[in-house]
Amino acid sequence: MLKYAFPRSPGERKGFTYREISPIVQDSGVPSWIAPETCIKCKGARNMCGLGYCPILESAKDSFPKIEFHGKEMFGSSPPSIFVGRYGYPKVYAGPVLPPFVSKDVEFLGLSSRLYGMGITEIIGKRGALYRTSSIYDVRRPKEKGGVLEATRMLAMAEKPVDLEVKLAKEVKGRAKLDFFHAPLGPRTDAEKARITENPVVPRKVDALVEDSDARATDAVEELYRAGIEIDRTQNLLSAGLLGNRRYRRMVPTRWSITAVDDMLGKRLMEKVRYYQEIGEFELYENTYLGNHFNILLIPEEWGFEMVEMWMKGSYWSPQDVTMSDWEPFEGRKTYAENITGGYYAARLAVLEHLYRRGRSAKALIYREISPEYWAPLGVWVVRETARRAMESGPLRFSDMESSLKTITERVHNKEWMKHSHTVMELRFQRKLSDYWEL
Repeated sequence: MLKYAFPRSPGERKGFTYREISPIVQDSGVPSWIAPETCIKCKGARNMCGLGYCPILESAKDSFPKIEFHGKEMFGSSPPSIFVGRYGYPKVYAGPVLPPFVSKDVEFLGLSSRLYGMGITEIIGKRGALYRTSSIYDVRRPKEKGGVLEATRMLAMAEKPVDLEVKLAKEVKGRAKLDFFHAPLGPRTDAEKARITENPVVPRKVDALVEDSDARATDAVEELYRAGIEIDRTQNLLSAGLLGNRRYRRMVPTRWSITAVDDMLGKRLMEKVRYYQEIGEFELYENTYLGNHFNILLIPEEWGFEMVEMWMKGSYWSPQDVTMSDWEPFEGRKTYAENITGGYYAARLAVLEHLYRRGRSAKALIYREISPEYWAPLGVWVVRETARRAMESGPLRFSDMESSLKTITERVHNKEWMKHSHTVMELRFQRKLSDYWEL
């Protein structure tokens, strides 16, 4: 069995050349034996290659300028926002996220709906100014450390920007943190103390659910959604361990809470949408943002959902064209969407919101193409917000499936995308009892 020597720490990675039997063929430093499908499934989150870090993410980080903060006391306004890491779980870094300045105009930095429309460089530049000040906590039994935990929880509950002071263990140096699941953030540093210098504005519904010791997390998430609380705020509350039955509350890594909230809300809406009256014709919605081209087809059938993604050659995760898909039937799915990952649940939520507002049901098929224009990961909010805008646009209407599929094919790069769709194959070839009825 061939053995390869891979760097395991930042110190080992510096100036390192992979010692392999076959040479590296990708500029990003990904070994040639790793299939592109592996990178797309992993997206730097699941260590599927076994390297212990993501060469693609490291390569992207190196292209951004270093961010520095001189001094050990930071005074700034949090959007509000917090960050809970996942490395070392159940003992993780967690704490407030804030820029090194006071301003009430930072609220948009914590709301994905307000980031929509900005360019990649602008998003990374603005979000890169948000420093992750944190301490290590055991998610099961977090203990206070210099007020950092209290500040983290108060920020999670807050509706408007909050001013706070943070005493740092050292000066901050680093680059923006890029991740497929959450929006870019600035460098992390250890926080010794934290103090909120004003009274946060906490919505009544948030305060009531945090104090409710019996409400389940799924019920709390739904109540917050119906009360008009932004999804980003709900994700903060779940991350801080403030939702659910008090006996079982835990801090949740930010990456996990994002998908968890999208999934919880999607399942709750699905319970109702499944039994609505079906739409009467095929409807095709379209939207493009930052190289993400969405075609969303609503089919006059019982509820079902499929998302097909094509990462074009030169796009962020792939050196060649790669197409993958995940789907679920009327009953829903019981396993994680391994291929599309977090974007699956974000897009599904956008479609279900649209159908719920209309009081109608449909089978949904999403085809997303990612071009080289999407050159840095910004988080699954890009999928959610782009799909939401698509569903808000006026659709093209068709009386038959083939016409709608032909229109999608004319719009996209991959003319054979339908070969990867379970929904298309099912509708074309699976017979129904109604096919044998005589009218």
